[in-house]
Amino acid sequence: MTIATDVAETMDREALVQAILNLENDVEDQVTDPDLAFDLAGHIKVHVDELVALGAGPGSGKLKRKKTKKARPPKGPIPRLEALPPVDQARWIFMERYIPLERHEDILGLNLPSEVFAEYQESFDRFITNLLLLPRTIQAVEKNDIPALQKQFATCVLVFRAPELIHNDEAVPVSVESLRDAFPSYFYKRKKKANWFEVHDFYREPIKAPRWVLCDTEHMNCTLRRPEHKLAGYARDWGLPEDCGLQKNLAEDLYDRILVGEALEEDLFARTVNSLTTTGYRTRKKGAQRLAFAVQKVHKVTIHGKVGVPHWKAKRRHWPGVYPSLVFHES
Repeated sequence: MTIATDVAETMDREALVQAILNLENDVEDQVTDPDLAFDLAGHIKVHVDELVALGAGPGSGKLKRKKTKKARPPKGPIPRLEALPPVDQARWIFMERYIPLERHEDILGLNLPSEVFAEYQESFDRFITNLLLLPRTIQAVEKNDIPALQKQFATCVLVFRAPELIHNDEAVPVSVESLRDAFPSYFYKRKKKANWFEVHDFYREPIKAPRWVLCDTEHMNCTLRRPEHKLAGYARDWGLPEDCGLQKNLAEDLYDRILVGEALEEDLFARTVNSLTTTGYRTRKKGAQRLAFAVQKVHKVTIHGKVGVPHWKAKRRHWPGVYPSLVFHES
């Protein structure tokens, strides 16, 4: 049992919650050890939210939670997984969260040449094959334990990061700008005055080469550890080299949200999270490097930026986190 657990058991929970709020609002009568209070905050966040909602009065503090569709396996008897082609393996493992390449085409307005489609599909087949040979999956595959694999990938979605989309009958590179133009419902209405991020290079910077990625819809809290450490551990947990666990840039973050939202009609990445990205910028040539991050509470996404990592505050209860993605480096 950890020191934090011992203290949590001995302290009155409501008093601790109130103390955390006091710390954020600079109210006196604080917990003796502020670091401990912040450490415990992540474990009792739901109680913090309840207390804030009650303090806000009736009608203003209701917490909205999105309803997630229950995933259902394909119809029919359970097959021998190893005998199936990769596409059918993916259907059984990811169930209703499986997004075929054809659906990617529909969403992005693409009509890929047959040879390009075949190339991307072969890349998908290799990805699934590699996924089922990992230390975390191979035993379940050998036992044909499909329910165990479904549970293991319950928070994951396979996404194909395409380099282009069709907007106004033209093929344009996928970027923050083109995503805002092609999918306006995911963003707030444009103002007459340009948004702060439109003047920066990253706004028009295209997504890199096409690739399949395994996206996790659960974020990793980065309050106490930097994203690179979290991602390295994430990759190791899958039995992969550390550089296989990737942090998204801003365009990739928005792309994944939109692609998954359009395909599944669910905003699976919507959380009270400041989604940290690798996208950086400067407001002045010699100014400090700033970090761009995204927030999606319900459906619409907002883009923010600041120096350093944005931390949780009582008045803005967003946790700093990353949505990890897993890749295989092909030679």
